Amino acid sequence: MKATTSLKNKLNGLESTTNTMGGSIMETILLLREENERKAEARRADEEKRRSEERAKAKAESEERRHRDKMEMEERARRDREEARARTQELLLLIGALTKKD
Repeated sequence: MKATTSLKNKLNGLESTTNTMGGSIMETILLLREENERKAEARRADEEKRRSEERAKAKAESEERRHRDKMEMEERARRDREEARARTQELLLLIGALTKKD
């Protein structure tokens, strides 16, 4: 009887230890899962931030390109006007010279 009681007590102790370990393992698994989810969320946030920064950079570069192109077009238009004015002056001088000869 003593042996049976002793064996039952040992069995109960082992079951208790097993249950405690099982609970501990489940708790560890849940903690690891939560940590992985936090890391994944942090990676997603970092990736979104990187994409957002890339979009902002691309937009700024595009804006700079548009501004530079606009300035170049304005400069070309100014030079064209100056050249046209100079050609007009030359033509007026030539016309004036031709009319004086007559």
